Parts: sequence; structure tokens; C-alpha cells
Amino acid sequence: MTSQQAMPLELRRDEPRARGDGPPERLVDVDRQRARFRVHRSAYKSREVFEQEKQLIFDKCWLYVGHRTEIPKAGDFVTRRIGGRDIIFARNRKEEVVAYFNACTHRGAAVCRETHGNARVFTCPYHGWTFDTAGKLVSTFMSEGYRKDLNEDRRLDLPRPALLEHYRGFYFLNYNPRAISLADYLAGAKDVIDSYCDQAADGDQGLYVVGGEHAYSIRANYKYLAENSYDGYHVVPTHTSYIEYLAARAKGTADEAVVAGTAAGFRGRGSARGVGHGHAMLASFVPSGRPVAHWLEVWGPKVKREIDANYARLVSNYGQERADYLAKMQKNLVIFPNLVFNDNVGLTLRVIEPTSAGTMTVRAWGMAHKGEAPELTAIRIDNFSNFLGPAGFGSADDIEMLELCQQGIEHAPTEWTELSKGMDVNAPDLRVQEGAPDDECQMQAYWTQWDRVMRGIDGFERPEGK
Repeated sequence: MTSQQAMPLELRRDEPRARGDGPPERLVDVDRQRARFRVHRSAYKSREVFEQEKQLIFDKCWLYVGHRTEIPKAGDFVTRRIGGRDIIFARNRKEEVVAYFNACTHRGAAVCRETHGNARVFTCPYHGWTFDTAGKLVSTFMSEGYRKDLNEDRRLDLPRPALLEHYRGFYFLNYNPRAISLADYLAGAKDVIDSYCDQAADGDQGLYVVGGEHAYSIRANYKYLAENSYDGYHVVPTHTSYIEYLAARAKGTADEAVVAGTAAGFRGRGSARGVGHGHAMLASFVPSGRPVAHWLEVWGPKVKREIDANYARLVSNYGQERADYLAKMQKNLVIFPNLVFNDNVGLTLRVIEPTSAGTMTVRAWGMAHKGEAPELTAIRIDNFSNFLGPAGFGSADDIEMLELCQQGIEHAPTEWTELSKGMDVNAPDLRVQEGAPDDECQMQAYWTQWDRVMRGIDGFERPEGK
């Protein structure tokens, strides 16, 4: 079945038309008159839908590879699975950032089996074929029997993904040679990424990935984690234990009253909004502190001077309003389809790799600011592990909820998931609407784009001839 044949058909009426006992032809149902936005649950569990996603989304969208500080020196590399393909992300001997498919051009075995390191060459363990850090085939181990001009046309060098580009040091690849540029694809998400870089004294040059990563699996569809990553609606009911922890930690300090008002004041402090092309964000205030410029009394006086200086720098550089936005607001961003930035106490990157219709793997990295006090970096990493880690306060709660959702849709007769909260029925484009931090307009932005891609309306491709 071709991807064109597999696409759901567009309906000419509001109510999705059923195909016998199977799913409807439209999996995203929007009814502005009833202020209703819903997603058919086969989008979370159908094997056929998952196969379509691989062709229409993961083969055509820009996918995150890594950050430049993960490969600072010539010969440095990391290996990752990206959109179902194994990739070597490296800095070659000319200091160029490159990406290759991690498969020998002889028989297909992986030429690099380490997760990270530094190498002068990559050697296939099967027959000894060797490739340099530019991907060039430099040895077939035994040359006897091969003609001398075997690789004159370079067809046996390691192949590269069609496109590799970066925005402020964050590298993405695309398997589609006709894809639009990364800058165009990111749309308004660039402004949110700017807000992460602008927090550091040296901008994007001041951000770096701290060594180590989280890697774990979840028994749920990958889109559940995308939704959850900027879902302000679930914060209070799901993360009660974390809010209680914050309250206990703040007891007897000047922050106690602020923490006590978290639930009551959450809706009024922040927003959720789409920023184009299915990307969306949640900006919210949670009184957990931020090393960049929001000091908590429980952190002690030692770090207060640096945090106050950070805040003064932000005010001087950007003005009071933007300084408060950078310093005090948590900003969670989802880049369609599977990259998450969690900017809370620290900055965490998560890549969601779907492995089946009902399973995913997650890899996450913490970031810090160069030159900051070790105590501030320690606060960031503590949050990376103890809130966003797979066994932390937040992620453990979230993983349980996502797996419960997957279990529920597999057996219950309910066909549709309701995502209507806060929908702006007058918004010309639901991908760029704005709502309160506990609304669902950010999910509506994601699913509107998902629907357009799956139906062939958007392919993120340049026009023919360009």
C-alpha cells in the first residue's frame, strides 16, 4: 500500500463518516459550532496509522539529532536512533559537524557500536571495512579480489541523511531532500528556543549538555508524552506529591505563601499557545525556583548573590518584562513531532522515539550554563534527576498516567478523546491560537498539524524547482 492510498479521505461534512465497524475516515474531528475538538483513539493504537506516520511524518519532518557541545572535539561522536534509523552524529577531522547512517556499505552491519566517544575511524566488526570521520571508505581490510577503482564514484562511503542543519547549536536532520529549511520549519518555535539561549550570559555559546543521559521506555503511544509535556491541566491532580514536597520545603520561609497558592493561581499566571507548524508551548509559573534568576530561600545565601546578578543582567539586556519571562516563567516546548524542551528549574531535552503504535523509548539530556557556580549546576541536575528523571517526582507520575491511558483505550468502547478545553472557535488557524496554561489549545495545535500531514495537505516540502 502506498502512502497516498493509505491517507484518510477528507469529509465534506462536520460529522466524521464511519467505515463499517472500523475507524472514521477523519481521525481529528473539529466542530467550531459546538466548540468540540476530539481525536479518534485509533490514532493512538492503530498499527496502520503508525505505519502511515513513519512514512508521512518521520520520513519528512525535521528530527532532533543532538547539541553541538556533545561533540566538541574533532573525532567526537554519539550514536542515536532517529526516526527508526541508526545515526552517527560526529565532528570530523576538519571540525565539521556531520551525520551518517550507522550501517556498513558492504553487508549492513553497524560500524559503530558505542553510544559515544572519540574515534579516528569507524571499523565494521564483520569484515573490517573502515571509514574515516568524513565517512569515506579507507580500507576493505583485504583488497585482494576487488578492482582498484572499487569506490572511485564514492558509492561505498557511509551515506548521509539528506539534510543536516542547526538552529543556535541544536542540530536536526531530515530524510527528505526536498524538505523546507529548518529555520522555516521551526516557525515561531525559534523565539522560544531563543528564550532558552538568552538566559545564559554568553547566549547559545553559554549552554552546554551535561554528561550522561536518561534512557527508558514507556508502554504508551508517543503522542501521549508529547501532549503531557506541555499539559498544564494535569499538574495539580497528577503531581500532588511534588506540590506537597515544595510546600514542606518552603515551610517557615518567605516562599511558603507562594507555594500554598500554586493551585489557586496557576490558571492566571502564564499561557498555552501554538507557534506554528504543530509546535506549541506552555508558559507557567511553578514556585520551584530557577537558578537563572529566581532564588529560593531554601537554597541558602551562598548562591543568592549570583542569582541576583543574573537577574540584573537580564533586566539590563532585555528590559523588565522579558527578564521576568526569562527568569521566572517555566517554558515547555514541543517541536512537532517528537522533541520536548522542559525549561523548569533547569533545561532538559527529551526525544520521544516511537517503537510501535503502543510503545516508545525516551532519551533525555540536562543542560547547564558555562561559568555558573557549581551549586547552581547541581540544582539543575538535581531537578533533571529528581523531578524529570524516570524515577523522579514528575516523570514517574506521568509515566503511570500515560500507561493507564494506553490501557484504557485498548479495552474501553469510547471511540474519541476529548481535547476541547479552551478552544478558540474564532481562531483562523488552530495551530497558532492562545489560551490559559491549563487549557488544551497546544494539543489542538499539534493535532491540527498531524491531521494536515496525514491527509497530505502539508508535506513540509519546497515547491518543485526550488
